[in-house]
Amino acid sequence: MSAPWQLRTGSADDLDILEPLWAAVHHRHAESMPELQPYVSDAESWRVRRALYADLFAKPDTVLLVASVDDRPIGYGLAHVLETEATWVADTWATGRRVGEIESLSVLPEFRGSGLGTELLTKLEEHLRASGVDDLVLGVLSGNRDALRLYERLGYRPTWLYLSKFTGRD
Repeated sequence: MSAPWQLRTGSADDLDILEPLWAAVHHRHAESMPELQPYVSDAESWRVRRALYADLFAKPDTVLLVASVDDRPIGYGLAHVLETEATWVADTWATGRRVGEIESLSVLPEFRGSGLGTELLTKLEEHLRASGVDDLVLGVLSGNRDALRLYERLGYRPTWLYLSKFTGRD
């Protein structure tokens, strides 16, 4: 049986259709770790995220995959490539000259658990490997258990942990 969605390669021209998909990620962050509140608004989160994506599209080897059902975007994955020396990886681990970063992976709640996240991540990895990049990193909130299970099932392992001390928290 084929998947109910279609995948296509996107571009910077697709940034505006990603806003509700990013909002779903932002909501998942807040739901999975309410103890880290206060969170910024959806509009502020998207403003910052959109600017990041625009910057990434100005670089080579950035890839966006968009999943749709009947022309309705239901998920996306975005990855880019960094020179290893410009990352936190170089002073500790032996890797290739370039590292791929899975910047974002979003699946609308009603499609989570359907295999879409796995397909998006696998296709991003294939694209990065075709670009000559074998070493990959991604970030995930430690409380996002579903995402952690997906990433670990696909071979990712905890590597680096950020702790935060932000004003406004109890």
